Amino acid sequence: MSTLRQYRLALQIFQSNRLRRDYHDLAEIPVYEPLGEFFFNDIYGPRDFSQRDQEGRRLQHFIGWLPGVQLRDLEEVLELLDLTNQLDEDLARRMWQANVGTDFDEMTYEHFYRIADKYDERLRQLTLVRTTLYNVFRLSRSHILGLALRRLHVVACLVGIGQIHSFLQRGYEALQNVSDIEHFAETIYRRELDRLNRIYQR
Repeated sequence: MSTLRQYRLALQIFQSNRLRRDYHDLAEIPVYEPLGEFFFNDIYGPRDFSQRDQEGRRLQHFIGWLPGVQLRDLEEVLELLDLTNQLDEDLARRMWQANVGTDFDEMTYEHFYRIADKYDERLRQLTLVRTTLYNVFRLSRSHILGLALRRLHVVACLVGIGQIHSFLQRGYEALQNVSDIEHFAETIYRRELDRLNRIYQR
């Protein structure tokens, strides 16, 4: 019998592949390609993010290192990461307990997605994705912040926040060629909201 950990990994792989399928048109726009990879790999990728997320909670003590970054900006990112983790854990556990197999299809996935009855949490997740994209895009316009991120890499590793620092740096770099985030952010929000409402028949 598969373990809960294996179901978590299977869920992450499924979701990453689903996002790549549903947003291939965005990823094929050259300026959005690095951002798409960051979105698919660093937020919804098939890997264990627990160390990075733990470091994120410690990053608030070093927020002064990042010019222009407010505590609110960091808190929204951390809320998104925490909420995504909670929703994935709940869904994986439900499928694990039902022993549906880790090779589940989209119909099975959506069945458990619906019976989890997490509409409000999913809606909050979508709102956080949109606001975080806008906030990170705004911050990515700051060359001073980019310089600080590059210079602080070694120090961040020494104080135990290397993974979250690398996560922020990759997000910053993924946005450097993007001049307008609205099309990317609103397309994701609109499509995911339509999908959410379809699954919950709202």
